[in-house]
Amino acid sequence: MDSVHRWTILGLCTMTAVWVAPNIDLPLHLLSRLSHYSHGPDQGNQRTQELMLDQTFDVQSGGTLSVDVPDGDVEVRAGSDSRASVRVYVSARDMGWGREVFDRMEFDVRGGGDDVSVRAHSPRISSAEWRHNRGVGVKVELTIPRGFNADISTSDGDIDIGSLDGRVELRTSDGDIYFGTLRGPEITIETSDGDVVGEMLEAERVALETSDGDIEVTVTAGSARISTSDGDIQLHLVNQAEVHLRTGDGDITIYADPSLRANV
Repeated sequence: MDSVHRWTILGLCTMTAVWVAPNIDLPLHLLSRLSHYSHGPDQGNQRTQELMLDQTFDVQSGGTLSVDVPDGDVEVRAGSDSRASVRVYVSARDMGWGREVFDRMEFDVRGGGDDVSVRAHSPRISSAEWRHNRGVGVKVELTIPRGFNADISTSDGDIDIGSLDGRVELRTSDGDIYFGTLRGPEITIETSDGDVVGEMLEAERVALETSDGDIEVTVTAGSARISTSDGDIQLHLVNQAEVHLRTGDGDITIYADPSLRANV
């Protein structure tokens, strides 16, 4: 390589898991996961989509977005410095069933001062209902000022966040996490089952973890802890920093400018 140094570390281990589910009422995220493992993903081209909720709030930079949605994808983009918007879409093969699931989730959207919160419950759905109806997807789309803090959590879904300047915490139990350039005092990103891919993390402290997935990121930080239990790590290191990298089963590749003096 001409312009960068590269260090690669190889690792190998084995992991096996078995999932068994009884025929009882279960949260939506567990039913979705079982359906995916047993039958493959739903045929997305058979679904229709409907806007179920649309709210807008007057806010200013420096506020905080809090999202706790058990089942659904979350997408966040930076927009106007004085407005925040929340939209919730449901996609389903049977929109009557889709609206029923949305109602059971009991979305609670609030704006107070410069803060915005989005909360929902995981609907209890019998396995018989799920077998009969199946195919429901929930997506939360949010627009906030770039200078906002973000605390986002979902149990089953992807998180896709653009570029923000603030404290950021992103957590999903089953999904991928994508991001643009995140700048703030502290950045925490966690997923139990998914890849983590982004442009830039610029913070004093960075914590990034996935239990089953690959990680690809550029980091400029005071300190960073990056780990995966099963996957590869590709780190583009911009500055001298205390960086801890760990994988249980995968490769670790570090890219750095030749002028960067570092011990590995």
